[in-house]
Amino acid sequence: MTRLTGSRVVGQLPSLLGPFVVLALAWELAAGTIVDPRFFPPPSVTLPLAAELYIEGEFLTHALASVRRIVLATAIGASAGIAVGIVAGWSHRARLLVNPHLAVLYPLPKIALLPVMFALFGLTETVRILTMALAVFLLVAINTMGGVRSIEDVHIEAALDNGAGTFDLYREVILPGARPQIFSSLSMGFSVGFALLVVIEMLAAESGLGYVIWNSWQLFTIPRMYVAVFSINVLGVLFVHGTEILGDVLTPWEGTYQP
Repeated sequence: MTRLTGSRVVGQLPSLLGPFVVLALAWELAAGTIVDPRFFPPPSVTLPLAAELYIEGEFLTHALASVRRIVLATAIGASAGIAVGIVAGWSHRARLLVNPHLAVLYPLPKIALLPVMFALFGLTETVRILTMALAVFLLVAINTMGGVRSIEDVHIEAALDNGAGTFDLYREVILPGARPQIFSSLSMGFSVGFALLVVIEMLAAESGLGYVIWNSWQLFTIPRMYVAVFSINVLGVLFVHGTEILGDVLTPWEGTYQP
C-alpha cells in the first residue's frame, strides 16, 4: 500500500503542479507589460515575500488558524454526515425522517446562516466552525446515503445468509460499499469548506488567511494579499486531492488507480 500511495502521489504531481507553473510563467511575463504590477505583482516579488512572511512566523500563525478551522469543521460535519447517511441509506424509516430536512437545508447558501447564528450565539469561533461543518455534513450525508442505496442486494443477502448480524452487516458490507462515495463527498466537502472559510474569515474573524486577504486589500499591501491567496489555494489542493488519493488507495476495488 505504501508503494501504491507513493506512485499515486508521484503520478499526480505533473497534473497538480502544471497549472501553477504555467500561471506563474504567464504572470511573470505579463507583469509590467500587459497588467499593472501594483495590482498584479509577479511571482518574482510574491515568492520571496512569502518566504519572508512565513519565516517571521505571523503568516504561519494565520495559516494554522485556517487549517485548524477547516479540519475541525470537516471532522465534525463528516462524522455526523457518515453516521446519518449510513443509517438513512439502510433504513427506510430513517430516510423518510431525514430526507425532508436535507431537501430544505441543502439548497440554502450556508453563508447566509452566518449572521443568524452570530445573532443567536455571539461572535464566536464555534459559530464559524459549525457553519462550515453544516455544509460538509449535508454533502457527506447525501452522498453516503446514495452510496449505501447503490449497494447491490446480492451482497446484503450473502452476508445475511452467512449469519451476519446488524453490526457485522454495517462493518463488513454497508460501510465498505459506501466508502467510494464517502471519500468523494469528503473531497467536495473540503472544496466547499475552503470557500466558506475564506468568506467567514473575511467577514467575521481576526485571524486566518481569509482575514489576511481582506486586511491586505484594505491596507493596499497587494503582494501580501497574493501570498495569502496562493497559500489558501495550495492548502485547498493538498486537502482536496489528498483526500481523493487516500480514497483511491482505500478503495482498490474501484479500479481508479493507474500506475
